[in-house]
Formats: sequence, C-alpha cells, structure tokens
Amino acid sequence: MAGTETTNCRLCGAPLDQDETRRALCGVCDEYAQVVALQSNKAMERIVGELQNGPTFRAASRRFH
Repeated sequence: MAGTETTNCRLCGAPLDQDETRRALCGVCDEYAQVVALQSNKAMERIVGELQNGPTFRAASRRFH
C-alpha cells in the first residue's frame, strides 16, 4: 500500500500525524524544543540534536510522554 509509512518523532519515537512530519517532532516535543531554543538563544535544529543525545530527556520521555 502506498502512503502508509509511519514516521516517528526524532526525540520520543511517538508516531507522527501528517502535519507533524515537517520537523519530524510530535507536538509535545516540538513545543518543548521551541521553548528550550528560545530560552537558550540557540537554533532549533541544534537544540533538537542536543536533546536527542541527552540521557535526561530520553529517560524522561520514555516515562512521561
């Protein structure tokens, strides 16, 4: 079947809706990354990379999100 591929969030692994595929982040992770980027005055993609590699975020996202 064409078009049935599921894309997952880069941070938490949750399945994404069609409108969330641009950044490959679910709504919760996207909003969190935006807040962190604004607070730290860093680029969004840099923050996402830092969050992806951060053990604290990965552990929290598995338990709470």
